[in-house]
Amino acid sequence: MSLERERASPRPPEFFEKLLLTRVPQYRLDLAGPVVGRLAGYLAELDIWRRRSNLTGRLTPEELVAHALESALGTSLIPQNARVVDVGSGAGFPGLPLAIVRSDLEITLVEPRTKRCAFLRHVVRTLGLSNVRVAQARIEDLGDATFDVATTRAVGRFPEWLADARFLEPQGALLAWTTGPDSVGRGFALERALRIPGSSKGRIAAFRRTS
Repeated sequence: MSLERERASPRPPEFFEKLLLTRVPQYRLDLAGPVVGRLAGYLAELDIWRRRSNLTGRLTPEELVAHALESALGTSLIPQNARVVDVGSGAGFPGLPLAIVRSDLEITLVEPRTKRCAFLRHVVRTLGLSNVRVAQARIEDLGDATFDVATTRAVGRFPEWLADARFLEPQGALLAWTTGPDSVGRGFALERALRIPGSSKGRIAAFRRTS
């Protein structure tokens, strides 16, 4: 199938729901039916929007499903009722799947780019995610807001935007979906690393703020 023909045919939620149900056991996640349905709805919206603008690049539906489940895997590292900031949310990984799976979390998606923020707000409205807000900003410009947990995927340059980590509470946690080294700079210590199923190097590295 040509790329042009593929772009003209976004997949419906039912398509993604079947893929999700096939892959969930691999990640050892216990997801209720409505949660899987919402994840599928999110991926279907992403499949529509990414054909209009470069939200994800040329990822296959299977890769989108993997990204969603890898994101959901991080819920085991986040305490109940935590205030979470997702740094550089882009197309919504990992912040949106975390919010869909864990309605107790209060999640702020931080993204500086206008088109990506428009997509994130659309998904929040479409799925009725009352535990999510979208901030069009860089984490350095977020003001005095503080959070219990920060999450990030494929952002990099940790020493630049972490700086004094004033957006994190003392003893707050940073969860990084990464294949990189076990360090994000001064003031953080690696506490745990959760391997991502099916990946030789991918993991969720949990760092604790120490200063």
